[in-house]
Order: sequence, then structure tokens, then C-alpha cells
Amino acid sequence: MNKPFFAMALTALIAATVSVDAAQLKCKLVMPGDKSWDGAIVGRDGDWIEFSTGAGKRPIRVGASTIKELEFDVNIDQDKLNEMNRNREYERVISALDRIMAPYAEFSDIPSNLSQYNALLMELHYKVKDYDKTLDFAGKLAGDDRDPELQEQARFYQALAYIDAGRADEAQALMAKYGWDQNVGEDAPPEKLYIMAKLMALKKDYASAMELVAKIIAFNSQDPEWMQPAELFCAEIYTELGMFDSAEEVIRQISLLYKNTNEDDQAQKLKIQIEKLRAEKELQDSLETTEEA
Repeated sequence: MNKPFFAMALTALIAATVSVDAAQLKCKLVMPGDKSWDGAIVGRDGDWIEFSTGAGKRPIRVGASTIKELEFDVNIDQDKLNEMNRNREYERVISALDRIMAPYAEFSDIPSNLSQYNALLMELHYKVKDYDKTLDFAGKLAGDDRDPELQEQARFYQALAYIDAGRADEAQALMAKYGWDQNVGEDAPPEKLYIMAKLMALKKDYASAMELVAKIIAFNSQDPEWMQPAELFCAEIYTELGMFDSAEEVIRQISLLYKNTNEDDQAQKLKIQIEKLRAEKELQDSLETTEEA
């Protein structure tokens, strides 16, 4: 589920040195009409931003709501990010990004070039199952219409986070709002099918969930971006239905085809869960047999 904006974020992250002076945030101030000035933000007073264009010059006050965009000068280390992401060290990336983004938090209500990093944080928080944080970032990004693709992706993560947090009503309302609960035929986008399948599973309608995820697999077989989560989801449904052999067969396929991926990690955790569930079932069956005897 990595969209272009995520790839963009992968080109830069983890500041080589995080030493931003909160009182001097270098940036380009862009106003409507694309008029812009290089300088630094030196303070904020409620709805007003104090911006300086150079040493010795008196800062000007600009209404925050009138600013088109702030282009901050953020120093990021691409190699470090790539290494940590390959190793799936999501918590470390989140921690590092939080430190980098902290000085800019006061200006999060103003459109800026930090959206790509907020998008990355949204995805990473989802991967570590912190759904409240995912919704926090997704909500802000979904309200920013400067990048329609990023906005759509944020809405997608909103729905996913609601579903995985067990908030079916909110997920369904969101999907109805954007028309995602309509026209889920074979020509529907895979992300739409995936969200609907997840929602059906949450509502215990496993037959509909499997039908939807089967469409993803059938019509997106050459796209690992969707095949990986779809196959993992199949294993999860089989587990819910007590079809442990089928679930383990899918897990073996995931380990073979998608080794060292996030889906492989989740599949191995699911395998451990299946072993526990199978042991519990065998114990229960044994007790019932003893009682009958």
C-alpha cells in the first residue's frame, strides 16, 4: 500500500543532525499568486506569523490563514531512512521523525512541504497498530486538497484505522460519504475492494469478505502492493473461521513469495496465534470426549 507520496518520503528522512532553533525556522513564505520570500519564521502570536527576510530587518506579521504554503528547510538523511525502513524498524523511524517534526508542530495548521513526512508517519503508525495516531495524521491530510492523490490516500488510511480499531459505524459512514460502498465489481480499484473486504470481515460477513478479496487476487495478480496484503487477509479470515490448515498454507506462500516484508512479519505472528488456537481446540475436544465417555 505504498503510494507515490510514500516513495517521495523514502527519498529523505532521519535528520543527520537535528538542531533546529525553534525561534529561527528557515523557510520560504509563499503567498497567493505564488509571491514568495526566503527567510525564517521568528515567532507566532496567535493567528499571526512573524517572518524575517534577513538579519537586521524588522520581522513582518503575516496572517496565518492568508499563507498559501510554508516551504521549510528540513535536513534529512536518505540513507539512514532506507536502512531503517528495510529493517522494518518502524518505531525508530517514528521516534526520529517525531524529534524532527517537533519544532514545526506550532505551524501544523498552515499548508507546508511537511505533508509528505506526515503521510509517512500516518503509514508507520498504522503499521505499528497505533490507530489513534493514524487517524490524527490522516484527518489533517484528508482536509488538505493541494494534492488530490495524497488526500485520497489519507482517506484510505482513515477507513483502515477505523476498521482495525473496531469502529465499524465510523468506517461505514466514511465510506458512504465518499461512495466507496458502491460499485465494488471486478473493475473496482483494489484499495476500494480491500477496504470493503476488511469492513465485511469486521461485521462477521466472511463470505462477502472472501468474495471481495478474491477479486483483488484475480485482477491484480501482478501487483505485489495489493497481492501481499490481500493474501495476508485471506489467512486472517481462514483463521477466524477455524480453517487452520488453509491459513497455514497461505502463510507458507507468503513466506515463500514475500520474505522479509511487513506482511511476512504479520504472517509469522498469525502462525503463532494459530498454533495457540489449535492447541486450545484440541484441549477442548479432548475434554468433551472425556465427558462423553
